[in-house]
Amino acid sequence: MNKTDQKVRLESGPLQAERLPDGNLRLLRALIVKVRDEEIVVPAGFVSDFRSLPRVIQILIDPARVELAGVIHDRLYATGQFTRCETDTIWRLTSQSGGSYANPFQAWLGWLLIRLGARFAWDRARKKSRLA
Repeated sequence: MNKTDQKVRLESGPLQAERLPDGNLRLLRALIVKVRDEEIVVPAGFVSDFRSLPRVIQILIDPARVELAGVIHDRLYATGQFTRCETDTIWRLTSQSGGSYANPFQAWLGWLLIRLGARFAWDRARKKSRLA
């Protein structure tokens, strides 16, 4: 078992989702992941695009390899359960776990791109949660 596997554990089983007309996906059952002893719950019905990376990077990182990381990242951005830095690190750790996963280069590259480009998404989600 590698170090990453010890940090991330999928508690609920694999993703189960349905595609919506707008291209997003809706979880059909709750997703529960334990990351460094912190439990993260993404409820059934949560809607996400299942990726946090821009489309242009899909040349280097197969989106299917980071779906789990993407849906968890989207949920954490929506809730603000962790800081932005912690949430982005959770993306990196989770992207390297599961049955189909990113290699270390892909995980670090994805993390770097998220750190550089997702500030606007984080700020928008924080503003939206204050208004709700």
